[in-house]
Amino acid sequence: MTAPGKAGTFPRPHEGKLEQKGSMKIRFRLPLKLRLFLPLTLIIVTVITLVTLWFVRSSISTFNQQLETTLQLEVKTISKMFERERVLKLENVESNLRVANNQFYDSPLQILEESVTAEVENQDTGEKHMATLNQWVHDGHLLHESHAFVDGLADLIGGTVTIFQQVDSGFVRISTNVRLTDGKRATNTYIPNDSPVGESIIKGETYFGRAVVVDEWYMTAYDPIIMDEEVIGMLYVGDREKDMEELNRILQELRIGESGYPFVVDKTGQILIHPSMEGEDWSDTDPFDQMLNQTEGTFHYQKNGQQRTLAFSYFEPFELYIAASIIKDAENRDIVRGAIRGASVVALLAIIFLLAFIYRFTTDRIYSYFTALKESEEKLASAQSALKQSQKLASMGQIAAGIAHELNNPLGVITMYSNIVLDELEKDDPKREDMQLIVQQVDRCKNIVGGLLNFARKNKVKADEVDIIDFLEKSLKSVVVPEKVATNIEEDLADRRVMVDTEQMVQVFTNLAKNAVDAMPDGGTLTISVKGDEENVYIEFSDEGTGIPEEHMEKLFTPFFTTKKAGKGTGLGLSLVYGIVKMHQGKIQAASNTDPEKGPTGTTFKIKLPREPK
Repeated sequence: MTAPGKAGTFPRPHEGKLEQKGSMKIRFRLPLKLRLFLPLTLIIVTVITLVTLWFVRSSISTFNQQLETTLQLEVKTISKMFERERVLKLENVESNLRVANNQFYDSPLQILEESVTAEVENQDTGEKHMATLNQWVHDGHLLHESHAFVDGLADLIGGTVTIFQQVDSGFVRISTNVRLTDGKRATNTYIPNDSPVGESIIKGETYFGRAVVVDEWYMTAYDPIIMDEEVIGMLYVGDREKDMEELNRILQELRIGESGYPFVVDKTGQILIHPSMEGEDWSDTDPFDQMLNQTEGTFHYQKNGQQRTLAFSYFEPFELYIAASIIKDAENRDIVRGAIRGASVVALLAIIFLLAFIYRFTTDRIYSYFTALKESEEKLASAQSALKQSQKLASMGQIAAGIAHELNNPLGVITMYSNIVLDELEKDDPKREDMQLIVQQVDRCKNIVGGLLNFARKNKVKADEVDIIDFLEKSLKSVVVPEKVATNIEEDLADRRVMVDTEQMVQVFTNLAKNAVDAMPDGGTLTISVKGDEENVYIEFSDEGTGIPEEHMEKLFTPFFTTKKAGKGTGLGLSLVYGIVKMHQGKIQAASNTDPEKGPTGTTFKIKLPREPK
């Protein structure tokens, strides 16, 4: 029996409802619209998920590379600090030797006919033998095992002081404040003739440099004592090669990111400076094996279940490994979370948007299709514009964060070191004013880094009226100009007044001046020409360097583009200059010549600035 309905027809079940046939089999029929929609949904979700995962991995990889670069820069900075320590020690002993000579030769030296026999010991081999020593009288006092002169001189100049007398086997300490390991004075120990020090003194030459003093490395100066044109002994001053207590104090205050720190290991694996492992033996560890016999490098290793990144460099003068370590997960934790959250939100919005668009596309009439398409295009254009703006802001944020991360720690080292030197200088010392200028300029660098972090959000110029020539001259004072580079400012102005943002414009002038100086390693002249009319001021920075190749001219103002060696430049200087000039509603362009046959080589940057930016 048929169900009621039209003649000759049966009622058709509605799509999406349960249908019963034959032996009570039940199945669910999806609407056609959904059957078309689901495969597209799967494709879209898969593609966007893969792109999102790639973006997250790429962001993490980039950040980890930046961490390694930061570690390497930290190690190089500390190595330079150690090198400066070594140079200062050498300069100090040279100065002390001059003082010691003046003190020693201010009083007469007499050699008596009497002599004494003493057992002398080779400081290198420990071998002993009997030697005959003449009695020396200095300023009326016997010198042999009398230490009044050396102790008084040590109180005056610091460090260690020794008077040596020459015997057949070498130079014997007859008066010294150098101590043996048991605390006794090292008298009657001798430096053999065949040592570098002995060979120099026998020739009548002064010896400067590293030398073993009994059992420890010192920065030393040895000067021959000559009587009747014959070397009879030598005068010594010295200072321990490395002041580990001071270096330890400085390094303990350094921090790298959230988990990083520097440390120092000697070539035997003994940890000399470390936040928590100082004094431990590291020789049997895998990280030390990877450093051993290498001059520098970066590698990863596991400790306490955490992956660490370590950068190191071997400082040969002190025979030490300088290293810096971070816990990678602790450093990139925030960037990983941020990348995942940001990418997930964008991906979810993209999926929702695309699915909604496709669903409407497959269900509406033609008129609705075109209407929806128009609306979708408007939304897509708006989303693309917002995405571009977001990418620009994100890029600027990464640039600023990278610069701040790379500069803040080195600036902290410079600030600390320069303040230490400043504190040690007397109030009337002529170098005090120079050190104060260094401290002020480091503070200004920190302000510049802070200003760069806000650069992406800044769209106004805080203009003040300045004398452009005075402003240029003050800006050049913060640029280190070698003696072989001359600077010349040429002026053709009826009115020197111009409105500029001084904090920003000083970056423009110092960047251009530094680039010009770097372009003239063999010397030359930096010429700054200033002209103007009623509305604009025209400034040109011209150097006499080798010029910029034509293929690089189009990329000059592109962020991160640089022709300098790795670690010598970031490629941000000219892009920052370009942005600041544009914010002042000005223009900047460059002209360069690399071919001497076409005329003098060099580069000129031309800047046009309105006197009063609107």
